[in-house]
Amino acid sequence: MTEGSVPRAARNVPALLLTLRQEGFSGLVTVSGSPGGTIHLERGLVTAIDSPGTPSAETLLLRSRRISEADWSAAATVGAADGRLDRALIAAGVVSAAELEIVCLAAAFDGAFAMSLSPPGSREVTASAAAPQLPVRPGLEPQLLFDETARRRALLTRLWGPPGELARTRFHCSPEAGGGALRMPRRYRDLLAAATGRNTPRDIGFGLGRGLFAVMLDLAGMDARRLLVPEAARSGDAAPSVAPRTPPTGAPAPVAGPLPRRTPGRPAPGARAATTLRGTTLRGTRPITLPAVNTADEPPVAHRTEKSRP
Repeated sequence: MTEGSVPRAARNVPALLLTLRQEGFSGLVTVSGSPGGTIHLERGLVTAIDSPGTPSAETLLLRSRRISEADWSAAATVGAADGRLDRALIAAGVVSAAELEIVCLAAAFDGAFAMSLSPPGSREVTASAAAPQLPVRPGLEPQLLFDETARRRALLTRLWGPPGELARTRFHCSPEAGGGALRMPRRYRDLLAAATGRNTPRDIGFGLGRGLFAVMLDLAGMDARRLLVPEAARSGDAAPSVAPRTPPTGAPAPVAGPLPRRTPGRPAPGARAATTLRGTTLRGTRPITLPAVNTADEPPVAHRTEKSRP
């Protein structure tokens, strides 16, 4: 299939993938955005998803120290002949077939999840026979990816809040985290060490060799246990605008000129009735007066509601 024959009526990426599945398309679907990514298809099945928003299968294997750099380089040299790095890794005995399959599946599901955290941009479909280095065999049905991504988003929304917001939040350790550090799971201790207030869940995942969803799920649980404190403001706490203020359309423009003069003993022109500020006054002085305010005309003050904790 060439680019010109790709259906352009697909309203979104899921609809496009379902159409390509029906047509048995093999190639790449590149989606721009933040983070965006590339979806590898073989006969319409998803064999890999590469996204800068989450570690790839290679990163998961190397950063977690499942495979050493030396073993990886040696297998890459052998696998370069036929383009099957997965076979070379298994043949070298550095990773089992079952473990490699699990890592490749996790990377594909995580790639789909990462791409769902922000609105997609443009789409480009390219026919290609080249397979990814570490593919999922024989491939994943697109609908399975959609269902799993929806499940992950729903779970994080119930535990913490909007997943896209959690993905942008930086955490630091709370004072309550120090006392029970020795009784925590190893993965919690690793997250506490990485929670410096500067790292996003993506940064932590790349540093530890863990998938994005697994990191976000643990961060949500640790936040609920008051082991972490979110550093970034949540949605609704947007920074105030620094744009210059302009009068509303149709409002009269201010007239330049001298300030109006006041006559002693008389209120200023257009002034409202005054209310005496009751209280103690200095001897020999008149009571201080303030303009009367109709509180019914004042807009309500919005208060931020903190996320409930158990």
